[in-house]
Amino acid sequence: MNATTDAPLSPAPIGALTSRLESLDAYRGLIMFTLLCGGIFHSLKGHPVWNWLYVQNEHVVWAGCVYWDLIQPSFMFMVGVAMPFAFQRRLQMGATRLQLLRHAWIRAFNLLAIGILLDHIGSDKIQIGFIRVLQQIAIGYVIAVVVVGRPLRTQGLLAAGILIGYQLLWMFNPWNGMGGPWAMGNENIGSAFDRWMLGRNYSGNYVGLNAIPSAATIVLGVMAGTRILTASSPRQVCKSLLLGAVGGIGFGLAVSPWFPLVKRIWTPSFAIYAAGWTTLFLLGFYWLIEVKQYRRWAFPLTVVGMNSIAAYVLGNAFGGWFRSATTAWIVWLKPVLGDVVFPIAQRSLFAAAAWGVLYWLWKRRIFFKA
Repeated sequence: MNATTDAPLSPAPIGALTSRLESLDAYRGLIMFTLLCGGIFHSLKGHPVWNWLYVQNEHVVWAGCVYWDLIQPSFMFMVGVAMPFAFQRRLQMGATRLQLLRHAWIRAFNLLAIGILLDHIGSDKIQIGFIRVLQQIAIGYVIAVVVVGRPLRTQGLLAAGILIGYQLLWMFNPWNGMGGPWAMGNENIGSAFDRWMLGRNYSGNYVGLNAIPSAATIVLGVMAGTRILTASSPRQVCKSLLLGAVGGIGFGLAVSPWFPLVKRIWTPSFAIYAAGWTTLFLLGFYWLIEVKQYRRWAFPLTVVGMNSIAAYVLGNAFGGWFRSATTAWIVWLKPVLGDVVFPIAQRSLFAAAAWGVLYWLWKRRIFFKA
């Protein structure tokens, strides 16, 4: 497809886009498989050799960023990457812009419903919240859909406007405490908004307002997807993704002494820094799979990535139940493996079982969509 970087998407001949972006499926599979293995390295805390694995698989307390802090931004970024491809296919089939918008609202509602239902597994009272990734994707999706198919410049302006507006809102308001806008705690506009809207604050100093800057993460994904779809060659795609990755990581690090990287409130510096890393991950998968055509190694990840909603529900709804149900049957392994390795083995067993379910679905071409 021969187009400039600022060219909007337009209807292509039916059949022009028949293949999936397998690199995106594999990348999504890595993130979802990480979630299926959630908490797998808890027992390594304080280990003289492997403590770093524990550190990379736990959220930082406040400022900073490790691998686990990139899971939600990756999920949201990939939603944005997929949107231009999905919308282009619908345009090929004759859908109108109004129909695309209606589809986006329906999908957002479904994501909200699934997220709220998962929030209440094991709960004894109803408490609606908006910090789970599915609810945040729903909010960001209806914002990002506005610029799908628009020029890259328009998409970039929306992302920049969201992040700049959020930065100013966070810095200049009467609810900041003595520690300033970036201090850990609930003396900030995000917590004040939650108390006004929900009558409570979230645990862990999370705030519902972070759905606003996380929407920019989806828009940045839309930009990456648009570039992949409209670039004149894979070489140009790789060049653009590398430039975006280096720029995002570099900018985030450069401003972090003044504007810290805080996922819990999704500071704009964190949004840009995380987008840099997610773009770098996407570049790696794109180069290996789409450019070098190394595909076979990614099959286990693709099985998971093509059914990401099913994988997410499996991990959130059945992970704890599986460990509870299997403990009595495998507890004899605990003296053999030890207190450190046994929890890793048990969580690995769940991940393997979940992959088996997803493979069964894949073989039968059963894919769950929101």
